[in-house]
Amino acid sequence: MTTETKTANPSAARRDFIWNFLLGFLISALSVLTAASNYMAFQSEKTSDDLQSEGDRSLALSNTDYTRANQFIILDYTMYDGEYIQRGVDDFAADYYKNNFSQSLQSSIDRGSAFDDQYYNDMYAASDQSFQSALDSFEAANAEKDREGGYQLAMLVASVGLAFAAYASLLNNANFIRAVFTLLSLALLGLGSLQLLITWAS
Repeated sequence: MTTETKTANPSAARRDFIWNFLLGFLISALSVLTAASNYMAFQSEKTSDDLQSEGDRSLALSNTDYTRANQFIILDYTMYDGEYIQRGVDDFAADYYKNNFSQSLQSSIDRGSAFDDQYYNDMYAASDQSFQSALDSFEAANAEKDREGGYQLAMLVASVGLAFAAYASLLNNANFIRAVFTLLSLALLGLGSLQLLITWAS
């Protein structure tokens, strides 16, 4: 009886060591994965908010530039009409109006047609550029939001796996549920790590 006990103990001790090591590794790895996913989700949220704010600023600037361009266009129309009406009647006044043409209007006249398409492109260039910048920022913000969702999914998977590993550590080796929960934890560790890597690489 004593001999059997002595030969059985090392085997049981090895099994206990393997189980404790495996579950300790799972709990540690899943804890790190959960924390890393949470941190990266936080960083993505912050980046997305910054990009959204930048897009809002660019959009506001675009609206301001658009209003300013309209005012300059109205002024050009006023100066152009004044020059047209006064030319040949009061050339001094006509020259005054002409001297107040914007560079874009004068360039348009030099091309042979006042207020051509290029004129409007030039006048609205700043507004269009700011508007495109706003669209780019909003698109980048949405992409970062998608990444945040991917990190949150990885965190959820890791948290569930951590719960299984923690519960398995409370059970004894003879309990079949311990093996099931350990396998589930391993599978969720793999899935969570894969999700984190895919999201990080996207």
